[in-house]
Amino acid sequence: MTIRLNGQEYALPCDPVPLPDLLRELGLEGRPVLVEHNGVALHPREIAVALVREADVIEMVQLAAGG
Repeated sequence: MTIRLNGQEYALPCDPVPLPDLLRELGLEGRPVLVEHNGVALHPREIAVALVREADVIEMVQLAAGG
């Protein structure tokens, strides 16, 4: 299946894919990230149960501290 991830096409092996699996694949598991799924910002507890499906649009931003 193909999704749009941060403005680029991204291929995934099956449909649906749990969002935590996508985060793991991207090396973001356990890191602070903001996720927007089809235009809706997800609360961290929603990330844990969200499913990514064909043609979904995902925007992710990894949070970083600094000054």
